[in-house]
Amino acid sequence: MNNNDRIALLVHRRYVKKVKSALEQQSLLDQAIKITSEDTHFKDKEDGTRAGPRMVIPTTIPSNRGEHHTKKRKQNVPQKDAILADLGLVDLKNEVSISSHTLKSLRATPTPRNPVHKALREALKSLPDALFVSLKVSCDELLSSFPDSYTIYKPMLLLPHNTFGSAPWIKLLCSHPADSSILQPVWKKVAGAVSATHIAINAGIPLETGTSSLCGRRSPVPPKDNILRSPVNIAPLYGDFGPLPTPQLHSTPTRTDFDEAFWVSHTQNGIHQTWAPLYTMFSRGNIREKTRLLNLPSVLDSIRAGKGKNKSSFSSDNVHDAYKAGCTAVDLYAGIGYFAFSYKAGVSKVLCWELNPWSIEGLRRGAERNGWTTQIFADYLEEDEAGTEWANKVEDADFLVFQQSNEYALSPIVALHSSSNFTLPPIRHVNCGFLPSSRLSWPTAIKLIDADLGGWIHAHENVGIHDVEQRKQEVVAEMQNCLDQWKAEEGSCGSYRRRVRCEHVERVKTYAPGVLHVVFDIRVDGLRDVEDSLA
Repeated sequence: MNNNDRIALLVHRRYVKKVKSALEQQSLLDQAIKITSEDTHFKDKEDGTRAGPRMVIPTTIPSNRGEHHTKKRKQNVPQKDAILADLGLVDLKNEVSISSHTLKSLRATPTPRNPVHKALREALKSLPDALFVSLKVSCDELLSSFPDSYTIYKPMLLLPHNTFGSAPWIKLLCSHPADSSILQPVWKKVAGAVSATHIAINAGIPLETGTSSLCGRRSPVPPKDNILRSPVNIAPLYGDFGPLPTPQLHSTPTRTDFDEAFWVSHTQNGIHQTWAPLYTMFSRGNIREKTRLLNLPSVLDSIRAGKGKNKSSFSSDNVHDAYKAGCTAVDLYAGIGYFAFSYKAGVSKVLCWELNPWSIEGLRRGAERNGWTTQIFADYLEEDEAGTEWANKVEDADFLVFQQSNEYALSPIVALHSSSNFTLPPIRHVNCGFLPSSRLSWPTAIKLIDADLGGWIHAHENVGIHDVEQRKQEVVAEMQNCLDQWKAEEGSCGSYRRRVRCEHVERVKTYAPGVLHVVFDIRVDGLRDVEDSLA
């Protein structure tokens, strides 16, 4: 018998998770081979019985039981009983079968599953045989454990975070780093297969900076909120990504820095978005919310209403006699235009707040690709007189972008409404897209909604899967309180109370196990709604 042969456990589908977990706890699960259905490879050779469909779970346990079961062999314990006892699965004795059949069929040369796999196989086959012999790793093992999924953000190929997490790849990369001269031709071949010029390994966008990196080390800098949403764990693998990030490059980049950086793009719903992957994030999973905004009834209603003459009541004294066509959307966490671009597909104008200068440059480049104009303000003065002077110089651009904290959003908007040279359509939608919670921006969002017509706040939150209804009630109560306090500060007599209600909860995606990323569509009534209810 070949000493490299391994045991496979045959179990009913209902027990796969339990058996897999037991093997993982003792590092006995062969992660280089996928769990497959029984008929794919072999029939059970031990008892011949079959109680419904079963799955083949590959292990690293030697078929001859080796040293792992020496003690139990001396006690003449049956092979299956010994294995299950070691795994703590004695209760599944009648539900699990084993195979001492060679697993070479499982490790047969894999059929390339996509262009990346095909190119990887060809590139690995071109490497010296001595390399694999010295590491006791085969080309097929590397290919079998390479993930199927990948994403292309032109011209970059982005591989998942677990790409090199299997034992065969760890062995190879410990001996020959990914950027070594012997492996660079491999990545060149893989990139060319999908017309990419760069390759990177993905990682999540941490909520804090200073979290663990891909190599398992922690930053010496104490963790702090990652308010710039920087992709601190992305790992360039192939191609020139430009200057590596430094604190200065992150916070105060120059035009030269922008020009020397590597930029990628992606198109969703016919809308182009652009970003520098070393400095800003992109979440493909937000496509659902972007698509929803394009067809959201409240957005479409605002657009239709804006085609007439809407009287805006937003100004420093809540009285404004000018009639304005169209409507405005405000994005208090704009990023590269993730959601702002979806609003602009219909509304007249979008006002954006964003702190990350790299995101703002990405927004500018993306808007240009879509045929939209932008004007960026990096040094807006908050004094009233300076604000009025500033507002008179504002251009009629599609996007007005402010590089400042959104807590100061009210001041420039008041100045714009007071300008004699600029007409701002009523603000009907405010996007609050920060995770894990956008709560700090709600008081500002309440004040931005057009007081006469009312509007909608789209609040993004991370919520426990069983807490959505409770959180919805809390969001409504908190926003109602913000509105009541603001009107009281203005000296409202309280005769006409504007109401806040939740019209819809959109479950965008799973953010983490048991945690959902949701959007609460909050309707904030205007004075017209109050008058209609009293009529």
